[in-house]
Amino acid sequence: MEATRHMEATYKLVRNGRDVPVWRQIETDIEVDIQMGVFGPGDRLPSEHELAAKFGVNRHTVRQALAGLAEKGLVHAQRGRGVFVADEPVDYTLDRNAKWSEVEKRFDGGGGEAVLYDCRELPATRQVARALRIAPGTPLIATETLRRAGPGIGTYGYHLFPKVRFDGIDREFVRHASFTKAIAACGVAEFFRRSTWISCRMPRPREAEALAIPATIPVIVMTYVDTDAEDAPILYGHGVFPRHLIRIRIDT
Repeated sequence: MEATRHMEATYKLVRNGRDVPVWRQIETDIEVDIQMGVFGPGDRLPSEHELAAKFGVNRHTVRQALAGLAEKGLVHAQRGRGVFVADEPVDYTLDRNAKWSEVEKRFDGGGGEAVLYDCRELPATRQVARALRIAPGTPLIATETLRRAGPGIGTYGYHLFPKVRFDGIDREFVRHASFTKAIAACGVAEFFRRSTWISCRMPRPREAEALAIPATIPVIVMTYVDTDAEDAPILYGHGVFPRHLIRIRIDT
């Protein structure tokens, strides 16, 4: 579907002489329109000539803006046809039953790629101890993993488990390629999301490499606490997501 008809109603003039370069202002303006649904998945953006005329800039500036959007994975160019909005991100629904395995089920029934990068024992800091309701210094099992549900759809995760309950969780994760199944193998058949904190930051180099994303683009970060059926905390997690491929959904 052509989206050019929305231009007059949505685009705003850029401002020269600001801290933000003009091409970045244009990039942000178009990104907001994509987020707001003005340009939907598969829509063709206005041509370089049309954008240059609308913003009062040259085509080189417009190309910089479009290149920035492409680097974020928001648009892609088709030779001879134009620049199109990328597919809609995959929803990660945050509710009491929030689990990465629920995302995996949307891709061939689950069972995606799972890689264990590191596992070590650490003492609980005061912050983690408070979240897990344990004493500071309590031994924890710390894992660093990659879990991939589909093409480009993955999460780089850091998990802290009380050792007394989850000694061997790393072996079970490798065996089952799933934390849900690994946790069940350690005696916790059901677990639930208690708290989630959402933020963003730049990725670590190893995170960007594992997720196959540019190291210059911010990622979504979720820090969370999961509990067992008796509401006893079982893990403190920190998940990293490509923000152009994963969208956090909160239903109320």
